[in-house]
Amino acid sequence: MKIYLDSSRPKFPMIFWVLLCAIMLLVVIKQLPASALAGMAAKQSACRVTLYEATGTIWNGSAALGFAEPNLNGEGCRDPSAISERFSWQTQCSVMLGQCLSHFHFVGLDKPLAISLGLGQIQVASGEITMPASILEAFGSPWNTLRPRGQLVANWSDLKSGSETAGNIRINVSNLTSPISAVKPLGSYEIKTSLSQSGTSFVIDTVSGPLLLSGKGEANSQLGTGFRFAGGASAAPEAEDSLIGLLSLLGRKDGDIYRMQY
Repeated sequence: MKIYLDSSRPKFPMIFWVLLCAIMLLVVIKQLPASALAGMAAKQSACRVTLYEATGTIWNGSAALGFAEPNLNGEGCRDPSAISERFSWQTQCSVMLGQCLSHFHFVGLDKPLAISLGLGQIQVASGEITMPASILEAFGSPWNTLRPRGQLVANWSDLKSGSETAGNIRINVSNLTSPISAVKPLGSYEIKTSLSQSGTSFVIDTVSGPLLLSGKGEANSQLGTGFRFAGGASAAPEAEDSLIGLLSLLGRKDGDIYRMQY
């Protein structure tokens, strides 16, 4: 049997194949599972923040926030030490504008959170969120030692990251308790964070309570300096005997202050 090719029929132009490949690529991207975002979030945050049990697609899906740490061998992340309630998102992109806009819905948010992703720039609209204080454990010392329980309220201005980085975040932790201390509550605290091109800096101050915490920290992943924190812990005179065990876990004694440095 012989097969003859009919060369008299017109061939499809190159633009046809380019468009066909582009359409196929768009179909693949549109169906990308939300789990693809989980790996990106874990990598970018060094496992501090992960997407737990992500379902759906990268455009319309749901997940919970998991707060963890890297494995000691540097491969992968540990199981989350704290997990938030589930949230959902919807994303729409505009080729003409060159940006994508996502809206996140979460029970703790005062309104849906809008995040815009453009060329070299991420913008987060101002907002407020209420969460359990246990999520602070994921951010390392001194919180992973305290294992805090209580209510956390965070509010922030418009945040920008990329070619222009700016914004402020304020976190208030009220009626903090800890399973390793019989003193309840330990106090209320405020954390102020500033984002800039040079990095992220924050301060911790005590609002009220017998456990007195203060300190400053900074993080700069671009320069490779990582996370640094220096502060002190002490107790109000009437609670010093009750808190001495907890204070010794937080840092090294230096006079009346227990120095915390990480």
